[in-house]
Amino acid sequence: MTDSTHEPAGQDWDQLLDHLRQLRQQVKEHGPLAPEEQEEATNAFRQGIAILESQVDDIRTSGLKGSSGEW
Repeated sequence: MTDSTHEPAGQDWDQLLDHLRQLRQQVKEHGPLAPEEQEEATNAFRQGIAILESQVDDIRTSGLKGSSGEW
């Protein structure tokens, strides 16, 4: 059974990764991005970092510990 409370964040994460992969492929094929596309890529990257920070905060507050017994 899946935890539905994390599905939207997971979907957001998948969409961001797909978007960044597409941008990476575009840069490989066509060279540097136009300024407005650079801003879009930067915003997508920042969104991804924000999602990761939120997930880390959730892990810390839930008391999840690593194999060493500490976070």
